[in-house]
Parts: sequence; structure tokens; C-alpha cells
Amino acid sequence: MDLLLRSEVLLNPATKLSIKSALMRSQLTKVAALARGTRVVVIRYHAVLDDPEQYADSIGSGIIHPTDTFREHMEILAREYHPITVEDLRLFIAGEKVVPRRSVVVTFDDGYADNREIAAPILERCGISGVFYVGVGAIDDKAVPWFCRLRYAFNVSKKDTIFDFREGRQRPFKEPADRYAAFLSASQRCACLTRGKQDDALHEIEKELAVCPLQPKDCRMMTWDQVRDLRQHGHAVGSHTVTHPNLAQVSPEEVQYELSESKRRLEEILGEPVIHFSYPSPILQPHHTEQTRKIAAQTGYKIAFTCTSGAVTAKDEPLATRRIAAPRDKTEFRWNLELAFLGGKP
Repeated sequence: MDLLLRSEVLLNPATKLSIKSALMRSQLTKVAALARGTRVVVIRYHAVLDDPEQYADSIGSGIIHPTDTFREHMEILAREYHPITVEDLRLFIAGEKVVPRRSVVVTFDDGYADNREIAAPILERCGISGVFYVGVGAIDDKAVPWFCRLRYAFNVSKKDTIFDFREGRQRPFKEPADRYAAFLSASQRCACLTRGKQDDALHEIEKELAVCPLQPKDCRMMTWDQVRDLRQHGHAVGSHTVTHPNLAQVSPEEVQYELSESKRRLEEILGEPVIHFSYPSPILQPHHTEQTRKIAAQTGYKIAFTCTSGAVTAKDEPLATRRIAAPRDKTEFRWNLELAFLGGKP
């Protein structure tokens, strides 16, 4: 099994998919995972919409799962795995609870309105309790997250050259590769800013690109009523900071603000303690450090999710909990799960 996992990277995609399908049909991955102890796999989603391409210029189609695909994923989890809650996972990591083998947790980042309107009803029909991480700033301000505003501005601008504020130079902007490189540079700039500085940078970039800001109606985030409704239907809600910076790239004071203010606001809205959050990972690495974990612990968080790939085992660092991505293809989706249960990093 280990030899196959190492060598499959040398094969062409069609052959890889055939091998993965055959291995999973043979139950070999399940048998091999049993010998490696209990692991929990946490799956990361963002948005679920009928037509992802309609939102390519705002949310970005790459992080959107089509509704039918997400439904198929959840049916697979309900039928073949053991969905558990975030509290079950926290107690498992702490060594205070035994969970079934092949347990999974379903999480969402960012707080798009479709999470309540489309994803949550599917979860409920499948008997799965989801975990939703929301950026409180976008909800409070009825605003568009900075990364959506930025994607929109770069995709719709008609300019041929732009000034790169981060690098202090003019950049070509006509070809797709040049446009993407400029977008990445601007993303790196904004990911290292919080609050007013972040908003100032966005206005500066939008002015340079000669575009009007993306409107909230074109990139809908959840309302506080929808957040409360998620809790009332048995889902968990946690913090995804206030303004979605990369916490490893900002000052300790800014980390403290992002973690404490988002926690305070959510507790005010939900009327209960909020002890879990998800690290934003918009661009640049690392997206969490020993310092961010220390501040998180001091702020009162007990578990935090990263975008570092892999499964979770008992006695892991709870404030650096791993998750895996969810490929759209159902064979690849199953394979990522099985690989994580085997101790791999999909």
C-alpha cells in the first residue's frame, strides 16, 4: 500500500484514477487504516451554489462546490463514514472521548449566505452537523470580504497597465498571466493588513484599476439572523476573525484584536461561549505560528482549524488542527478521505 501511494504520482491521471478506484473497491485502504489507529478527518468547504461559474469574478469558482456535487459528498459521508460534531472532535483530541473509526467533521469558511440557504439543508437531510466559520466584519458592515472585492476588481478592469503599490512599480496588465501576477501581489498586500488599513488599500487599488467596488448583492454573506438560525438547527458557529488577514503576517496586537473582537461579537450574537475558530489562509505561508496559537489560547479558544492537510489524531495540538480539501470528483473525494485516514496529506 505504501509503495502504491508513493509511486502513483508518476502515473498519468487516468491511470491514477483507475488505481484509486480499484483500491477503494477492494477495501484495502480501509483495512490498512485500521492498523494505524483512530483518526478523524476534517473537510474544508467554502461555498455551495448551483452555478459556480456565475461567481468566478467574485467568490471565485475554484472554491465553490456545485449543489449536486456537495449533496453527493454529504450522502457519501452519511453512508460510508461517521460524521461527528466539533465538540466530539475537541474531546477526542483531548483524550476525553472515544469516537468511531472513520469519523469526519464538515467545516465551512468565510460565511457566504449559501451556507445557510443551500448547504445547511443538505447537511440536515443527511443528519450531519456542520461547522461554520464566519468573518464578523463582513456581517456587521453588510460588506464584501476584501478577497472577493479584489478578485472582482482585477477581473473586470479594462486597463492595460497598473501601478503595483506593493512593489512600487508599473506592471503590464493586458495578458492573463500578467493580470494574475498583479492580483497575487495585491492579495499579498491586503492579507497583511487589518481594519482601516485594509479598506484604504482596497480603495486605492480599485481607484487605480478604475472600477467600482463589488456590491454586497453580488457576493452575499450571511446575516446575523442566518447565523442564529444555523445554531438553532444544531450546527456549530465559530470565528473566522474580523477582517480575514493572514494572522501569521500581522502584528501580535492585530492578532489579539482579530481573535478577541470576533469572539466577543459572536458570543454577543449567539448568547453562548465561542471556543473554536478557523485560521484564514488567503495567501502567503505560514498562516499560523506558535505565537498565534499562544494568543488564541490566551483569548479562550480551545480548538482552531488550519488549512494544513492531513487527519487528526488524539493528543494533537488542538490549536493547529488539520483539515483536507474536498475535490469535486467523487472518486478523488473518497481518495482524499482514505489517504488522510492512512496518515497521508492529500
